[in-house]
Amino acid sequence: MGANEDAFARKVFASYYDKAEFRIPRIEQREFGIGNQKKIDARHLNFGNVQEFRNYLCNNTPLFVSHSTSYYDFPGASPMQKKGWRGADLVFDLDIHAEGKYGAYAMLGRVKEDAIRLVNDFILGDFGVKKEHVAVAFSGNRGYHVHVRDPAFLSLGGEERRELVDYIMGQGLDYTQFFSLEGKPAKLVGPKPAEGGYRGRLARGTIKLLGESPGTLSRLFTKDKERNFFISGINEGNWSRTSLKSNDIVERLKPVAANLPVNSVDTDVGVTQDLSKLIRVSNSIHGDTGLVAKIADDIDKFNPWVDARIPGGAPIKVRFTEDVPEIAMDASVGPFKKDEEKELPRYQALFFMLKGSAALAGPMG
Repeated sequence: MGANEDAFARKVFASYYDKAEFRIPRIEQREFGIGNQKKIDARHLNFGNVQEFRNYLCNNTPLFVSHSTSYYDFPGASPMQKKGWRGADLVFDLDIHAEGKYGAYAMLGRVKEDAIRLVNDFILGDFGVKKEHVAVAFSGNRGYHVHVRDPAFLSLGGEERRELVDYIMGQGLDYTQFFSLEGKPAKLVGPKPAEGGYRGRLARGTIKLLGESPGTLSRLFTKDKERNFFISGINEGNWSRTSLKSNDIVERLKPVAANLPVNSVDTDVGVTQDLSKLIRVSNSIHGDTGLVAKIADDIDKFNPWVDARIPGGAPIKVRFTEDVPEIAMDASVGPFKKDEEKELPRYQALFFMLKGSAALAGPMG
């Protein structure tokens, strides 16, 4: 990104920060980090209140700003041992990895579904956290951050947090252990949909698949009578109400079991496990996209290309410095060829400039 583009981006960022809403619980106990060349160039910053933080962003305008998941007595102290750790939020980073600079954006819907499932099935369901202790934010780029601020989880150590991630990702999950043969004649006994955890999810997922695509499990279940009889058995924990053999039934459930874990939780689990980790400030701007790491109060209806835009601004004329593929934003955008000039909505122009794919071709606006 050239100097003109950098100046344009910071002008837009500073204007946004002047009025942005920040919801940072216990801000005075958090360490902050800022970045320009990298996501974090400097850390061990601290602010006494939101207005002090806002003034810093407006006057210095970094491209990235993050805060600690942990709370400290002395958040600005260095090294880490001098900060005085007082607990940490439980934070999950859901991210999509794909080939190419723009490959991940077609899959944002998939990672959003994982975020919804993480919250509903695992955090609210299995972990028993109350909804008011959970906040979901778009990462500003390729995924979502889920913040759990339940006091019951504040004191967990790194290894305990790692175990929670392993559970959510289904590490070591063997769904075949949910089944057993009992009685004479032998009956395949398995989970019921009303059960909690992975057992209940497997039963509910099977019933859902039988309703949406019954032939995936077996052509037998395309017949209403066969399907309904099998479902009535699952509801009671009796998986033998079918002419399929017991071993065959369990084997055919592999595709259901494969979709039970949340697969897009950041695989290095660093954000969740590392108690010194910094996470992007919710409602701050992501310096690689110009999109806001927007708090998604209603995740079901959230559309990052609409809800995470920096509001306002006139269209901007840019010149593309490399070929750019077609991208599905709020509408299809592109493709663009190198040296092509195009007037774009401000959020799109900013996006391509920050990606290093375009330069200003007219007044900054």
